[in-house]
Amino acid sequence: MVSLMSPGLPPLSLQDILENAGRLVDKFQQDDRSYPDLANLLNIPSEHQASLSGLYDQDYPNLAEVGYGLDSLSEVSIEKRVPLPPELVEQFGRMQCNCMMGLFPEIERAWLTIDSDIFVWKFEDRSDLAYFDGLNETILSAALLRPKPGIFQPHIQYLMCLATPVDIVLLGVSFYKTADGGSGDHRGGEMHLLPDPLFSIPTDGVYITSIVGADNGRVFMAGKDGCLYELVYQAEDGWFSRKCRKVNHSTSSLSFLIPSFLNFSFSEDDPIAEISIDNTRGILYARTQKGTIQVFDLGERHDGMSRIAAQSQASILSAAAGVARTIESSNFKSIIHIAAVTARESEAVQLIAVTESGVRLYFCTIPFKSQSKRPTMLSLVHVRLPPGFSATSAPMRPTNVHTAHYSHGTMLLVSSQNKDNDLLWGVSPDSFCFPKQMMEASTVLPIEGKTWAINEVASPEPPPLSGQYTVDPACVVTQHALPPRRFVLLSAQGIHILQKLRPVEQLKQLMVECGGPDAQQIKGFFNLHRLDQACATCLVLACSRSSSDQQVSDWARMAFFMYGGEAQYHFSGLRAASMGGAAFTPMRPGQMSMFNPGGLGSPMMTTVPNMAPLHMSTPMGAPVMHPQMQMSGGTNPAQEVVYSGKHNGIYIYLCRILRPFWDAPVCTEFVAEKDVKYLTSTFTVDELCIGLELVRDLSDFVDFNSKFDLDSQTDILSMGRAGTSGLRYDGGGMDEHTRSRLQAEVQRMEKISLQHAQDFLHRVEEVLGLWRILLDHQFHMLANTMSQDLQNQLRSMVFKTLVISGKDVCSTLINCLVERYLDDNAAIDAISDKLRQVCPTLYSSDDATCSKSNELLQAARASQDPNQKEQHLRQALHLLKGVVQPLNLGVLSSQMASLQFYLGVVELGLHEARKADPQGLALHFYQSGEPQEDIQGMQAYIARMECYKCITDVLSFLWSSSISPETQAPSIPLQPGPPVNPDQSRMDALQAETYREEVLEMALASDDSLFHAALYDWLFMTNHTEKLLEINTPYVEQYLRRKVNMQTDNTSALDMLWKHYEKTENFQAATRILAQLAERQGSSINLTQRLEYLSRAVICAKSSTSRLGTAAAGEMLHELEEKMEVARLQMQVYKCISNLGNAPDKEAAKNKLDSELLDITSLYEDFADRFDLHEMKLAIVFCAGLYDAALIENLWQNIIDKELSSTSQMSTPDRLTTVSNRLEMIAKLYVSAERYFPVSTILHFLEKRSCEQNLGNSWVYQLLLEVGLSPARLLELYDTLYKSKDVIWRNSQRPLHVLFVLQSLISHVAANPSLIPPSDRSRLVTACLDRVSSYLVELQAISSVDPQVLDLSRSFKATQIRLERM
Repeated sequence: MVSLMSPGLPPLSLQDILENAGRLVDKFQQDDRSYPDLANLLNIPSEHQASLSGLYDQDYPNLAEVGYGLDSLSEVSIEKRVPLPPELVEQFGRMQCNCMMGLFPEIERAWLTIDSDIFVWKFEDRSDLAYFDGLNETILSAALLRPKPGIFQPHIQYLMCLATPVDIVLLGVSFYKTADGGSGDHRGGEMHLLPDPLFSIPTDGVYITSIVGADNGRVFMAGKDGCLYELVYQAEDGWFSRKCRKVNHSTSSLSFLIPSFLNFSFSEDDPIAEISIDNTRGILYARTQKGTIQVFDLGERHDGMSRIAAQSQASILSAAAGVARTIESSNFKSIIHIAAVTARESEAVQLIAVTESGVRLYFCTIPFKSQSKRPTMLSLVHVRLPPGFSATSAPMRPTNVHTAHYSHGTMLLVSSQNKDNDLLWGVSPDSFCFPKQMMEASTVLPIEGKTWAINEVASPEPPPLSGQYTVDPACVVTQHALPPRRFVLLSAQGIHILQKLRPVEQLKQLMVECGGPDAQQIKGFFNLHRLDQACATCLVLACSRSSSDQQVSDWARMAFFMYGGEAQYHFSGLRAASMGGAAFTPMRPGQMSMFNPGGLGSPMMTTVPNMAPLHMSTPMGAPVMHPQMQMSGGTNPAQEVVYSGKHNGIYIYLCRILRPFWDAPVCTEFVAEKDVKYLTSTFTVDELCIGLELVRDLSDFVDFNSKFDLDSQTDILSMGRAGTSGLRYDGGGMDEHTRSRLQAEVQRMEKISLQHAQDFLHRVEEVLGLWRILLDHQFHMLANTMSQDLQNQLRSMVFKTLVISGKDVCSTLINCLVERYLDDNAAIDAISDKLRQVCPTLYSSDDATCSKSNELLQAARASQDPNQKEQHLRQALHLLKGVVQPLNLGVLSSQMASLQFYLGVVELGLHEARKADPQGLALHFYQSGEPQEDIQGMQAYIARMECYKCITDVLSFLWSSSISPETQAPSIPLQPGPPVNPDQSRMDALQAETYREEVLEMALASDDSLFHAALYDWLFMTNHTEKLLEINTPYVEQYLRRKVNMQTDNTSALDMLWKHYEKTENFQAATRILAQLAERQGSSINLTQRLEYLSRAVICAKSSTSRLGTAAAGEMLHELEEKMEVARLQMQVYKCISNLGNAPDKEAAKNKLDSELLDITSLYEDFADRFDLHEMKLAIVFCAGLYDAALIENLWQNIIDKELSSTSQMSTPDRLTTVSNRLEMIAKLYVSAERYFPVSTILHFLEKRSCEQNLGNSWVYQLLLEVGLSPARLLELYDTLYKSKDVIWRNSQRPLHVLFVLQSLISHVAANPSLIPPSDRSRLVTACLDRVSSYLVELQAISSVDPQVLDLSRSFKATQIRLERM
């Protein structure tokens, strides 16, 4: 079997713990809400079919006979007896006509009338005796009423209605503070009856036998004439109504207009004896003296009146006898009491009637499944026999019942024991928690004297039912928060004050009687109530802080541990063969175990029919809390964890404490003046104080009785208990070791769950305490400062959500509270200490430190003294650096920046980065290339980057502020009009620059290499690369090198790297980077940039050579220069291709030339030759040093032909100018290299084309003169050309073309002697004269009559004459 507590599993987060505990609270809340309706307890099938109970033993179990040993368990006890005030006893001697006694339980007073006087006193202590003697007639009945709202002055808190045979009087009742400082209400104040009646009307001869008031102030009266009357009063007279009048609802609503002698009733012989009002539904019931029951509908708004139904006593008792056929009809005697069953007790049953024999008759007036909630009938639905009718019960049963009182399940019957004394029967189901059918226990008490009246003492108004409760829960659910119910019985011997004992009072009484918890009766109590419910009841006593109950509290704590049981595994269908292996869903072990001073040897299995099981098993709803267990071997037995009564008792008690809060919304909206909406707390301060006190008591109990196991890795499996009584299973074969292991596992699970309860209690305690503090500081104003989203969230939030997942909302409210103090310039030390004390996890010491630092920042903002301001800022920074939890750097950096504390932003940001990543995981992640699988490293890296961002944000602000507005580019105004005035709050540019440099200086002084990387990244992305180059830290180079390695296609990083090397005079490294950039393939760098990189590389290489003087440096320089030369050729090829027309593959060729540096062969073959770039071919051949005379001559001829062809459309002068310029530019490149400039061939080809195209005689030699050939050289070349007697001239029909060119050349030289150096002039002139003479001789031999020859001869002769003059 794998241990459930396998070490190494991650611990549960606090959020998981709260959710798990919250689910258990929800479960037990649902259990408490499942208390059945009265109709279900009585097994009433429908409104038309009545049922019977009280005949069987389980209806009234005898706890002493079924093994519980609880014969002394009482339902009702007499708290004290108070005799009548002695001064009243004296008044009886003055009685002449009549005396009556009764109770005003609403104000805890009794009353006595003697003739026309009424006396009222506090029945608790016979004090505050008040009287009224302003009447002249005998008082027949009296009642205390609630006044209608808005009619009387506020000091009139109640009305007293007195009826005499003549009139009906309404008196005002007020309470005033006593001299000893009483509270001023009916409990501590002094009662005063106003001497003058508020209203008085005649009775019209009707004797009023009973007066009852409704909660809304209506007054109903029972007449001896059998009619139901209402006393209607209002503030002023109306047109058709008086201020006070009497209305007869049994005859006509206009009876006040009819004379009394005409207003008669058919029931004169059956007066109304009792009125009962259901204020929750608006139904009035009336019982006549002969037992007839009438039903009146007061309307949905309780302001109407209509008679619905009536049944005579005979018909009712006949129907009851028909239901209980086996019971003698004599047991169904007259009806002596009726009581309305409110909607808080039952939805289906509306009325109870009690007979003289103690039989209870249950009625419904509304059909069970009716959509309408108004009465339509009166139907008997159940007959409940009193104790004593079962076969095995004691023969004692109620008889001669003359007074009864029913309220919320408790039935008090007063029967005549003899003519002087009575017996009180107390019957209640409170001793049986959550039964499946009605089970009641009874107590009989003797009463001294005859009972005159009995009623329940007014208790605090119960809270309204939430939407999830249909009826009031069982008393065990509320016994921790509400005082015990008290009843007062008035007899001739005085006052008997009774207390209704709930389970908590019963347990206390048993412990006191037994002298401690170690008694059979206490064990019987746990058997009766079930372990978890009994433990929850124990906690009510154990958590009590009352000094008078300290002994009982200790006993209850001992009983809690003695009888609370142990956690268990419950199996069904488990076989020995299936224990071959087991697999558990692992769970982290808890750290808490409850201190157990003692335990039971075996579980208590005694049961009672229709009672729930002894243990309550917790369902497998939460996987973290309850592991699923699977058995191998072909069987999957059903199993569940059965937590101990101690565990469940803690959760049950906690859920009952939280019942008023748990599912209730925390806020409600109210509209103030001018339709302003505010959120107010749903809970009052008093409610919070009560709930907080109870939660603290339980939390202290759990904390005090827990211990911590520091060695969480101990193998609990080796700690199995020797006994096996805690493990229950079906089937044999499980060995001792397996049972021990399982028992140890489930005990560990319970410890975990209890620790969750402990953590949950602390959170609840903190939330309640915080909410109370918020109410003390005008919660509606605090909530109004929250964002609208948070207000909407708060508006829809219930308390459960606030506790489990509302920490952010709580933190926001705390911040709003602290901000309010700061806005008021108030010191926050007191409120901060209070918050730390009340809610240390919601407002930790770090929160307090942050609040104090915020106060210091506010003080710095308000300070006018620079030194004091700096001191405040430094103190705030020091406090913030001591905070352990992560800070909200965004807010803090904004606050510091607004105070121009920019250095503090840098310091705090760097500190927070180290705090967020103390192990340096982010740096390892960064240096490892940011692998995606390193989740922790990535998270640490992101956290650090967030911290660094606040520093770069400050730098960004300062950088933009340091730019003077005058230097910014002009922009279009946003709107027409005069220019906008400059922002006076804008920081001065010079000042911003100063701050910026200070921040940069502090930032660069950091030894956080990851921060340097973040800072350099920011400079890079914001185009502040020039600043990055100015930085001289050891982190720059490694940053740039990493950036180059991580982003191989990022040339900007390489650019920055070579610039950095150049700046640091590492020329060799800069040369390598530049060469790498130039040779980088791809379109990210164009050919122009490559040339620039090569040029800079050459410069850096020269610098490196001059510094190092090594052969390697010289070799690199030579290599770069060669690459540079080829790159220039590549640029020329690129330009030539760009100038081509629509040549095919032109763009592809350009892209290829742009994307990389090519070798010279590729340039020639793939581009120059392919695109017939003859000029580039020549340049490539020249650069390569390749000599091929035929190729070179052919290239020149192609170049000349291309230039002449491209200008064929021009005029001759323009054409000659263009061609000459172009050929001159090309020729000058090679004129010094005769092998690549075959001048004779070029001259011959040029003259040939000139002759063919008739381009003139002078442009060729002029071109060559411009290229740099000397006149002597030209004369020699042309002379050779002439003497070669090439046939091309004759074929061109211009045999004398060369002579014409020679004549022009010699004439040009003669005309421009400056072309000839002085030292060569004489020799050249002589040579020219010799050649002219020979040319003339040849011309004479050709022809003497050819005009061309004659003209040419004359030109030569003229030139000859000019030469001779030189």
